[in-house]
Amino acid sequence: MSEALESRLAALEAQVGELRDREAIREVIHRYCQAVDRCDLEMLKSCYHADGYDDHGFFAGNAHEFAEYVIPCLERIDSSMHSITNTRFQFDGDRCATTSQWHVVHRLQHEAGFTDFWHQGRYLDVWEKRDGEWKPLHRVIAGDLDRWIETLDFRSSMLDSPNQALRGCRGADDPGNLWFDLLQHRPERPPMDDLWAGFRSLSEATRKG
Repeated sequence: MSEALESRLAALEAQVGELRDREAIREVIHRYCQAVDRCDLEMLKSCYHADGYDDHGFFAGNAHEFAEYVIPCLERIDSSMHSITNTRFQFDGDRCATTSQWHVVHRLQHEAGFTDFWHQGRYLDVWEKRDGEWKPLHRVIAGDLDRWIETLDFRSSMLDSPNQALRGCRGADDPGNLWFDLLQHRPERPPMDDLWAGFRSLSEATRKG
């Protein structure tokens, strides 16, 4: 094999290795979102090294202790939904620094309906690869945008929805953990005569009120 070919193969192997590492890190990022939204403590802990550090603003310290603190807090609200996007990477051997944008809605229930707390910012992370597995070693959040939105409970217009039972499931009951067992879910139902009837009814009642 020529020296030039060996060089090209080495470069290609390095590129493929970095792509593999990027996807491994993204998998942990997405698993983190599922863990916090579904209040799965063990899944959340699996997203950090045991000696990892997390500065979330309202908590700064050991990452596993952060998980133990935040899951009970999230269990006390109606629901939350995290999205993490636009991740950029900088590798240095078995370490990687990333910046990612996050967007989360926390829904708080009260007598008048709900308050949606929209919160956006960036995760600034340093990852470390140990035994072939990437996990955050050091995380700092930078909050960039907050807003409160008062909203109604539109779910009351769809209480007879066949998939209502799948909404809000947490922990081991999360349907997101079904994977290929989802193939067992095969209901058949006719289309609704008027999909928006319940929403219109609720909207009209709100205006009259």
